[in-house]
Amino acid sequence: MDERIERVLRRQLADGFPDIRGAQAAVTLPVSEQLLNELIAETLPASAPIAELHVTPEPGDRFTVRFRVGSSTLLPRMKIVLAVEAQPDLPSLPILVLRLETTGLLMLAGPVLRLLNAFPAGVAVKDDRIHIDLRALADRRGLASYFDHLDQLRVNTASGVVVLTVHLRIL
Repeated sequence: MDERIERVLRRQLADGFPDIRGAQAAVTLPVSEQLLNELIAETLPASAPIAELHVTPEPGDRFTVRFRVGSSTLLPRMKIVLAVEAQPDLPSLPILVLRLETTGLLMLAGPVLRLLNAFPAGVAVKDDRIHIDLRALADRRGLASYFDHLDQLRVNTASGVVVLTVHLRIL
């Protein structure tokens, strides 16, 4: 993007977009499995104790997550299934809650990940739930101010795609 245009947009953002007050937009953004995993790979710290992480969006607001704890190929790959349990309630509660649906020995995956401190600030594991503070994650990238303009954010899934539905409003 041309740096002059970027400067204007940053100034507008910092001032609350005064020159486009009243604007509204609804966006449906399908994110492919490939792009989702590229974004995760780019943001996962090199120090994370997780290797070979791959997230597959499934129908019915579910994700299959495959990963290996540690770098040793002697440890088996783990597979867990997460379901969207609660959508963010903007602006007051920008938290997406995922519930671990996996049963048996893999139910230990949540406690193992919590002990390994594998998640960035803004992501917390509580029992069989993962709480993702979307504003906190955006803040780590300098994007939290955009949340001031979000009325709604929904995360849904279909086979191989995450569908984000976003409603924006400039007051």
